[in-house]
Amino acid sequence: MKKIYFIVTMMTLMLASCTDSFLDKEPSASITTEEAITSLGDVKVAIEGMYSLMASTYYYNASMFLYGDVKGDDMQPTWWASGRSAYPFYTFEHSAAVPNAGGLWGRPYYIIRNAWNIVKAIDSGEMDASASELNDYRGQALAAIALCHFDMLRCYGYPYAKDGGKSWGVPIVDHAIGFDEYPDRNTVAECFDFIIKTLQEAIPLLSTNKNNGHINAYAARALLSRVYLYCERNKEAFDTASQLIEELWNNGQYYLASNENYIAQFALNNKFSSEALFQIANTTTSNPGRDGLSYLMHWWGYAAVVLTDDFGDFLKRDPYDVRRQIMTTYQDGGDLLYYNLLLKYPGTAENVPSFENNYTVIRLSEVYLIAAEAAQKLGSAYTDAGLRYLNTIVQRGNPNNYVEAADFTLDRVLDERRKELVGEGHRYFDLLRNGKTIVRRGGKHTLGAPEEINWDYFKCVLPIAKTQFEFNPDMPQNPGYNKE
Repeated sequence: MKKIYFIVTMMTLMLASCTDSFLDKEPSASITTEEAITSLGDVKVAIEGMYSLMASTYYYNASMFLYGDVKGDDMQPTWWASGRSAYPFYTFEHSAAVPNAGGLWGRPYYIIRNAWNIVKAIDSGEMDASASELNDYRGQALAAIALCHFDMLRCYGYPYAKDGGKSWGVPIVDHAIGFDEYPDRNTVAECFDFIIKTLQEAIPLLSTNKNNGHINAYAARALLSRVYLYCERNKEAFDTASQLIEELWNNGQYYLASNENYIAQFALNNKFSSEALFQIANTTTSNPGRDGLSYLMHWWGYAAVVLTDDFGDFLKRDPYDVRRQIMTTYQDGGDLLYYNLLLKYPGTAENVPSFENNYTVIRLSEVYLIAAEAAQKLGSAYTDAGLRYLNTIVQRGNPNNYVEAADFTLDRVLDERRKELVGEGHRYFDLLRNGKTIVRRGGKHTLGAPEEINWDYFKCVLPIAKTQFEFNPDMPQNPGYNKE
């Protein structure tokens, strides 16, 4: 095997140098201004540019998923991948001088700025286009604005449940800003209110038609249910998720993969599968190359991120659960140890990684688990419904399994989320937002990396980069970090 050492590639250099200033003018290739958007054709180009920015190594082609996975207890970087972006996430090597944020401040703000320019151009009322078409594009822009604020809030703001949202979140950008505007940070609660309001405005505008690689009404509703769950609005989370599930059950536009087709939904030739409410689309001609998540995780790529021994043991407890098949094991030729590999991002062959995998931002299985978690937190009146949604996922995995009411606990739901959503960027946030302690010790965990993390550890959130204080010196830094 080849896994001994390898040279740090351009990805690392790019991530290290990627600015965290959302007011910088790069990357110019996808940036648009309201002056450039004067026709329906311009709107279409601007919308595609918005998704192109989202399909970046610095966001949903790598960083966002890596952040949500390797900071938790189910995935970790390999020792030979110490120069790559997953490593400082895993070791919590964060400071204002070297935030190691993977672009998770600057990139979302680029998208937000562009999206507001699209909204502003549409709202000018000067375009010769149908209202339904313009409404859908406006809805997509608004949904992207909400998603970007939500993702930054998860990374830079403490979980809502820690203090009821009183701590600092991120700056809300609620209009098309100029380069001379420097928004202050808002509280976590204010950010959630803005995100919810923006999604509520977007959803009626959006089409319900499938639009691969784009956000439609169903995707936005699924995202809204996730946002409600994160800010402890469990009744709204349950209602939004359950209504979406029932509607899709009736119309069949999206549906859960069966037990027999579970693994096939992740196949390279099955992009935009039946569960994929919103995917980041990559193609043979437009993809992140070796800097994408699939190459980073593939054993014959960089094998930079693997499943932890603890998660491997957890998955092996039920050999008859179909989700056991998303894991395989390889032996490294350097240290002769065995490593568990995730198969959700397969290549064109077992020993040929792919560059063009799609990455799922939200899929239908998560909506079932959102409904189940919200129901568990709401109490006995929701137990039957919550169990129905939870057991749909449990029995899809293994038809012989069933969760009884006595076992319907938060930990049981989180275990199911752990099994179902591994590698999709959720585990760290799931534990943190529920006040759980993340335990990472033994196995192949790296010595010197934090062994226990919870919301009282100041590095559980990222620092604001020191460059931001050059624009706005009075903006508060996250506790425990300085501004230099």
